[in-house]
Parts: sequence; structure tokens; C-alpha cells
Amino acid sequence: MKRAHFVSIVLASLVLSLLWPSAIAAVKAGGECKKLGNTVVDSGFKYKCVKSGNKLTWSKGVRITKPAPASTSNKTPVVWRFDGKEWISQGSVPQCPSPLIPTGELLDFSKVLSIVQPGQIRGGSYKPHGGLRWSEFGGVVKGISIKAPFDGEIVAAAQYISEGNYQFTINIIHPCGILLRLGHLLEPSDSIMKILNTIPPAIENDSRESFLSGIFIKKDQLIASEVGMVPPASPDSLGTFMDLGIVDLRKKNPALDSSFKSNADVKYALYSVCWYEGNYFSDSDRARVLNLPFSNGDANSDYCKRR
Repeated sequence: MKRAHFVSIVLASLVLSLLWPSAIAAVKAGGECKKLGNTVVDSGFKYKCVKSGNKLTWSKGVRITKPAPASTSNKTPVVWRFDGKEWISQGSVPQCPSPLIPTGELLDFSKVLSIVQPGQIRGGSYKPHGGLRWSEFGGVVKGISIKAPFDGEIVAAAQYISEGNYQFTINIIHPCGILLRLGHLLEPSDSIMKILNTIPPAIENDSRESFLSGIFIKKDQLIASEVGMVPPASPDSLGTFMDLGIVDLRKKNPALDSSFKSNADVKYALYSVCWYEGNYFSDSDRARVLNLPFSNGDANSDYCKRR
């Protein structure tokens, strides 16, 4: 029995040794093949059995490439537009992140000295936006940079001259429906300057916005390397400061009743919010703001509970 079993193993091994080379032999272009039209893949190349004269041989190998993953860059971006009565979204609106702007993503709040309330009358006109100040009146602090805190669409910009200072503004909308308004920016980054070069040039005290479409900015992209007013501005205007407004395009501010009217643009006035309340900034940045004094000494606000 043992001898018969041994003989069976030897015979099986002999048969496999005869068949195995043809099964695993590497396919080579021009090598002999058995059946016309057969295809085989070997080492990343595809070969086909073709007739060459009176012989059947493998064709020249064609490299097989994996299909590239579907690109998401062609997705239609979410856009928001004001139709004269309300803000309308186009596209699939995502949920807003929480918080919208994480600690330090827009600016360093630890260096801010004071704030101006949004939703109050200043300089004889209604201001839906508030502001931040890094210097005492008449003083200048250098190196205050502002960067985009999220991916968004730049929907408006302006540039103008005020007391010898070039100034620009930028409005950026997050796809979830929150608009960030930034003003009194002093030195634009190269990428922002390219955008500003497409709108009317800066002239004295004409800060009217130009509305833009299809221009997008990426998170962490530098917007401005300096803010505020430097000499030759008058001592009353001199300082390191900026305007900051947040507009919730999804609904009108419930703190404003139906009779509310102002000389500010309705698409901002009715939708602006108290940016240091709610979930727009991180807990730590909101806490810093709540401990800051008011730059102009005026605590009045239509939006903010802090008085």
C-alpha cells in the first residue's frame, strides 16, 4: 500500500511538472499562443493571440491603466444671491460647521484691544457691522494679517481712498449661508489684488461695492497683511482697526421687528447678527471678545445682548 501510494504521488508530480511551465510562463510579445483571439493579462500588460503568417503569436502588450477616481471639482458650487427681497440659495446647501470659524482661523483675537458693536448708529448712519481695534486711537500696530477662515465665494469687493490711505473691503459667503464682511483692510495679498484689479479703481471716499460671481477663495488664503489707517490719516482716523460683520442669509434677524428701517443696505441690515454671540466663533474667541471694552464707548446694539 505504501509503495502504491508513493508511485501515485510521483506520477502526479510528473504530470504537474509537464503542465506547470506553460501555465505560469511569462507571456512575451511574439511568443507562441494556442487559440486565435484569446487574451491574457501579465505583469500589468494585456496581450492578444493573433495570426502572424502561419503562426499564432501574442501581440504587443498594452499597458493597463486603472481608471482615475471620479473628480469632485466639477460639482456645481452652492451660491447665494439676493433677489431684492430675500437671499436665495442655488445648489445643495450643507450644514454650517460648529463653530463656523475655529480659534485663530480669521485673526488672532488675543491681540485685539477693543470692539465696536454691530447694529448701531455711528457717524450719522446705521452700521449693521461691528469692528475690532488693535491700537489706541492715534496709534498704529503693524503685522495684523487676515486670512480666509473657510472655503467660500467672494461676492463683493470695494476699494477706495480715505485720508491718503488705500482701503479695500471683501465679502465672502460660506456655502451654508453665512456671509463674512471685512472692511478697512489696508494691504491686499497678491491673489486678492488680482481680484481688486477687475473692479473700478480706488477713488477718494467712494466705497461702493462691486458685485462679483464665480470667484472662490480657499481656507487659510491670505486676504490682507495689514489693516486700518496709517499716516497721513488724521489723528482721529489713525489706527489699526477693521470692520467685521456676519450676515446670516438663511433668515432675517428675529431681533428686528417688521417695522425696522435704516439707511443701510437692506440685504445686510435685516440679516446681520451679533457675531460674537451664537456659534460663529469658537468659545475661546467669544470669551475674549466678551472681556473687551467698547472702542467708542457705545454699548447700544439691535442684535447683541451685551449692553
